[in-house]
Amino acid sequence: MSNPEADPSSRRLLSAALLSSVLTAVAFVAFAWGRLLLTGDAPSGFGETLIGVSTGVALSTVAFVPFLLAVLLVVASPSRRSVAGGAALVYAIDLSLTVGQALLNAIPVGPVVLAVPLARVATFLAVATAVWLAFHGGYDRLVSAAGNADQHPLFAVVADRRIGPALSLQRGLVAAGLAALVGAGGLVLAGGIADLLRTVVRSGTGSSVVVFPHARVWNVGIPLAHFPKEWPFEASFLLGVLFVTGPRLGLRDLLKGIAVVLGVQSTAELLPALLPPFRPVDLWTASGPLFSPVSDVLLLSGIAVAVWLAFHTGPAPLRRRPRSE
Repeated sequence: MSNPEADPSSRRLLSAALLSSVLTAVAFVAFAWGRLLLTGDAPSGFGETLIGVSTGVALSTVAFVPFLLAVLLVVASPSRRSVAGGAALVYAIDLSLTVGQALLNAIPVGPVVLAVPLARVATFLAVATAVWLAFHGGYDRLVSAAGNADQHPLFAVVADRRIGPALSLQRGLVAAGLAALVGAGGLVLAGGIADLLRTVVRSGTGSSVVVFPHARVWNVGIPLAHFPKEWPFEASFLLGVLFVTGPRLGLRDLLKGIAVVLGVQSTAELLPALLPPFRPVDLWTASGPLFSPVSDVLLLSGIAVAVWLAFHTGPAPLRRRPRSE
């Protein structure tokens, strides 16, 4: 890339986020409807299908735009201001969409709705952490604080092994692993806040049980017991993100990221069938080894498209300045 002093304009970042959001939304909706067609659960009428697909693409696009824009902001400069502003933007838009959809579907809107956007905010914060650690001085600060850990026998073997542009194996694993703590921990925190809000609702109504129609809409975060399983999923996705947010981006980098996500997550879902007590695994369910990684693969691809459009296209591709803060 050239022109290292140039910074991407707000218009360029917004355009990249908007276009990549449309493509990502189309991919997500196509995958969802493809599964419905395979299982025979899709509506039979053409009109219903068209409305469902159009609505899904529109709502998904609106949801992805703030997330991808926030990611581009921290990729350009992961300052405290960009991280805080990105998190606030993601939360506000996601909350507005959640409330709007609930009202349209006649779902009661209670305090629990405040926790629903926290899962997406946690994913954004994990991405911001991984990018800062890998490319903007965070890893160097950790090495300095640890007293030159590169020389430790546990790390020296992989310290200089390159896996991507400006990304060593050690740097990538440390950044993705620590950032995964933020992502998985954020999901646990979101689940805890949701449970607390449900408790408040129950105590306020004087009833031990509060039933909402379409209760799955309010499933937020994960319980603490699921943290060990969620961590490798988060780490694989974030390592994939590091492949596509470095100083250069090519198809090979994206394919590496996708391979990491598919390899780690599919293997993790297959383990119950391979290890005692040998529990059966359904390959075709949404949580099975074939379909479980697809959401992260599509989101990773959306981030890659947004980064490519924002920083790697045009007559003078832009270089992001390294920032230590």
